[in-house]
Amino acid sequence: MSIQSELKTRFNDAVIEVYVQKDGKPGVVVAPESLAEVCRFLHDSGFDHLSLISGTDRVEWLEVIYHIWSYTRKENVVLKVKLDRDKPVVDSVASVWRGANWMERETYDLVGIRFNGHPNLRRILLPDPWEGHPLRRDYDMSVDQYVYIDEDGKDVVTTDASKLLREEALHGKN
Repeated sequence: MSIQSELKTRFNDAVIEVYVQKDGKPGVVVAPESLAEVCRFLHDSGFDHLSLISGTDRVEWLEVIYHIWSYTRKENVVLKVKLDRDKPVVDSVASVWRGANWMERETYDLVGIRFNGHPNLRRILLPDPWEGHPLRRDYDMSVDQYVYIDEDGKDVVTTDASKLLREEALHGKN
């Protein structure tokens, strides 16, 4: 039985769509509220490697994509969840696959998707004071943000680039 059939049989109400990607990998769109349960089932069924988590902005909704591999079954599956762009939240799968920890942080940082139950959900690529999420379609590209480190070693985000190369900005001199 294919993994798609297994998921459809076991989680009928949670499986929104079954499809095949252009690269031939089986795909399943899952209801966000069932994601963690489906992932636990996949892990227990031999899908022991989470290869990738990514997020994308589809204009009407945000999407999280999970590429999962089974070394024992020699099989791939791709899970997707569609999220409300005004409240993009889904449960973390870091308790299922430890590698999800950093991938969820990256998806949060760049796309703005929050992962409930994540052990340390904070930015991983951009400094904490950074405004917005650069891979969202509504990210304001007209506002340049610059980062420098103050005397206390803290990241400072500014829109004033003139402060970046001035000695006085770094050492408080006029």
